[in-house]
Amino acid sequence: MKLLVQGDDYGFTKGVTLGMLEGIDHGVLTCSGLFVNMPDAEWAAAQMRARPDFCWGIDFNLVTGPCCADPRKIPHFVDAAGNFIRSGITVRDPRWQSEAGRRAMFPFEECYLEVRAQFDRYVKLVGKKPGYLNGHSINHENLTAAIRQLAREEALPYTNDILEQFHFAWAVDIGGNEATTKKIFDPARQVNRNPLQYFMDHADDYLKHEYVFAGGHPGYVDAELFSQTSLSIERCRDLEMVLSPVLKQWIEEHQVELISYADLI
Repeated sequence: MKLLVQGDDYGFTKGVTLGMLEGIDHGVLTCSGLFVNMPDAEWAAAQMRARPDFCWGIDFNLVTGPCCADPRKIPHFVDAAGNFIRSGITVRDPRWQSEAGRRAMFPFEECYLEVRAQFDRYVKLVGKKPGYLNGHSINHENLTAAIRQLAREEALPYTNDILEQFHFAWAVDIGGNEATTKKIFDPARQVNRNPLQYFMDHADDYLKHEYVFAGGHPGYVDAELFSQTSLSIERCRDLEMVLSPVLKQWIEEHQVELISYADLI
């Protein structure tokens, strides 16, 4: 069995970034994507350059923080100050419930302008192309199409397509996670979430598959995070999982191979 362990939202806040670096240096994280538009992105990129052998990608963030493209050219999903309209507002818009409505809210041309601008900023910050391309938070038809076009132009893998191509089984508990599905902050639910227990409860099933994907949002929780996202407290639970001696021992006992997207290209 080959296990890919992905941690999203690198560079979101200083606390998130520090926690993810802990997961990279001392845990089982095998790949992570940078938020290039956040205030700590430059500092986060410096830590990436100090870890050149790790599989770094880009997470295209169109739901929080400032945009990278000219805001006058992407008026549908930024406010007057050039900041993205939060996903919690987007998913409550009646148009979000239909494909036609989602396409109207996020026109393809505007999606492409922003993902291209974020890609170019990544190259400027890191000094090379990302190892993979990944969406963030709310994936919709035009964003997916824009990422796929950029993937073709830059000859880079798009996570959704690679995971489908290699028939990955998903070791991710998304049931009842309202921070992800409904953008609702429920502190009790997040504190009680236990991805490590979920993984270990299903571990025997995962061994039946050649490729398994374990994704999450590991990180330390800082005050800035609460103003940026509904998915906050549970990040420490995801970090607990990737650092867990129990999981590390299971990987060793079953001779599980840790892989990244770089191993699949």
